Amino acid sequence: MTEADTPKSQDAPLIERAKAGDVEAFGELYERYATDIFRFLASQMGSHLDAEDLTEEVFMRAWRYLPKYKDQGYPFSAYLYRIARNAVAEFYRNAKKTTSVSVENVVLTDEDKTSDPKQIVSTAQEHEALYEALSELREDYRQVLILRFINGLSPSEVAESMGKTEGAVRVLQHRALKALRKVLKDSPKFGLLGVTILTLLRFLG
Repeated sequence: MTEADTPKSQDAPLIERAKAGDVEAFGELYERYATDIFRFLASQMGSHLDAEDLTEEVFMRAWRYLPKYKDQGYPFSAYLYRIARNAVAEFYRNAKKTTSVSVENVVLTDEDKTSDPKQIVSTAQEHEALYEALSELREDYRQVLILRFINGLSPSEVAESMGKTEGAVRVLQHRALKALRKVLKDSPKFGLLGVTILTLLRFLG
């Protein structure tokens, strides 16, 4: 892929047009990233409808804040994920609920644009076991693993979306993988699926 073909370079003209008030340009950005943002939100929430509503809210906020958006070397998706994280935190703060992972609301397909989840787990049962295990992790561990390995962001993109340094993200990822391995190893309910996922997790560091 050449520099001109990267998502960042493809987004740049749309962002500039959208900042100038071009609704159609922003609509193209919405079409490009709405599915990924929804998938991230669904992984953090217990309701398909809440995730859909919050996806719309994320893009409304992105549009509202867009005049102040400055390119700092990160892709536009990192900007959207950061808004999404803040929206989730605000949602639970207002509702006084705890976060949960809803497996049925997160559908992973062969057409996903992110790092292929099938490289992490290979069957629907393993997907379900992985998400159930993720739900037992603390929030920042769960988020870094979802952003890195489900949504396919690079460490620098995760750093931007989580408001951390890249070094801090790498440390957090290492600790999160260690915690996930412990959950899978210590809980008998995951059985052979847990063993399979543990084997595959070795390739993630």
